Amino acid sequence: MHWAVSDVHGCYEQYRKLLEKIHFSPSDTLYFLGDAVDRGPEPMKVVLDLAGRENVVPLLGNHDWLAWQVLRRFGETIAQGGLPKGTPEEVAQYYFWRKRGGQTTLDSYRRATPAQRQTMLEYFARCKLWHQVRVGETLYWMVHAGLGDYAPERPPASYTPRQLLIQRDDYTSPLSPDFVLLSGHTPTAVIDPGCAGRIWQGNGRVAIDCGISHGLTLGAYSLENGQCVYFP
Repeated sequence: MHWAVSDVHGCYEQYRKLLEKIHFSPSDTLYFLGDAVDRGPEPMKVVLDLAGRENVVPLLGNHDWLAWQVLRRFGETIAQGGLPKGTPEEVAQYYFWRKRGGQTTLDSYRRATPAQRQTMLEYFARCKLWHQVRVGETLYWMVHAGLGDYAPERPPASYTPRQLLIQRDDYTSPLSPDFVLLSGHTPTAVIDPGCAGRIWQGNGRVAIDCGISHGLTLGAYSLENGQCVYFP
């Protein structure tokens, strides 16, 4: 089976329970659509679990990207309780990260061993900005946030990191009938309040951020048959 999950945001226990619920095994494939870290209590555990599985295809989320920028620049200093030293822009990025949910990732990073810290940085480095896969008759395009400034003739590689990681998708406009876009980033409650805590589908899109970091649920989507599984 091929499954997609996104926006775990450090909610390790819920993530593991969801994998148990879908009976995820080494013969399956998990497409993780980004934002393993920030907000939730155990970001390092989430990253170490994803990094330790050979059958995971990881994509970068905007929170992952920001954590990566800060930790690869200031990681050893802030791990020891020191203050970051750099340009005003670099230091501002550090405080912005902490304010946007990075404090839990920083706490988790500080508790980790040097080897675990290195694994986190290596995990971020190998995450993709986008991925394509055909399952049965359906071609899936996978990104974290969406296809910002979408145009039918544009291939995924032509989109900028900001358009793929940060820019909110326009869920009211139809996409090409040639593919289905799988994404996270925007909680489905924002797309449709009536879909809070559930996977949203429409206009050639499947949005799977069910809002676990906002006290809702974590969802898994089956690329074979569209099955949606939730925890809790």
